[in-house]
Amino acid sequence: MTRINRITILSWSLAFVVIWFGVTEIMHPAEWAVFVPSFVAGVAPAATLVMVHGFLLFILGLALIFNFYRRVAAIIVAIILLEIIFNFLQKGGLNPIVVRDIGLFGAALALSFRN
Repeated sequence: MTRINRITILSWSLAFVVIWFGVTEIMHPAEWAVFVPSFVAGVAPAATLVMVHGFLLFILGLALIFNFYRRVAAIIVAIILLEIIFNFLQKGGLNPIVVRDIGLFGAALALSFRN
């Protein structure tokens, strides 16, 4: 029996959050459309962009769970979270959502720089 280590716990915990948001965005894109940044709003309908974003989060979460390019997935999650953090900071300043996302960003960054 293999021992579950702290990297696995960190990966699975981050994956849970990422997959939850991904599935929620896929199932209820209209609820998330208000968060689409203005600089990409003209590319496609907001609901479509949300669903693509949700699918990407879902795939990244699976990669974190199954250790499939886990480091690369963590880097991409960190970049996505950084964009979300800056978008929220620009729109409304520091709030509980930004604080949570900074914590998730730290978790993704920790997985990105692991040995």
